[in-house]
Amino acid sequence: MTVQDAVNSEADGCEHHGARLLASLAGGRVYALPDTTPGSAIRVFTAASGIRPFCWLDGPRTEPSQFSDINK
Repeated sequence: MTVQDAVNSEADGCEHHGARLLASLAGGRVYALPDTTPGSAIRVFTAASGIRPFCWLDGPRTEPSQFSDINK
């Protein structure tokens, strides 16, 4: 997967880490790499919508306002 931020900086990674990164970006986008399976970008986008942003930095985030705004 390739995940891009709002200024087109990008990082490649697996679906799991791509979803974690996408959930933590404002205005992020995801693109499948040429060797990924069909539907992988959709899976990453869908997974990111339910993941807490920056979950590795602090304790649990349980308030709705603390989840990714990818679906807003």
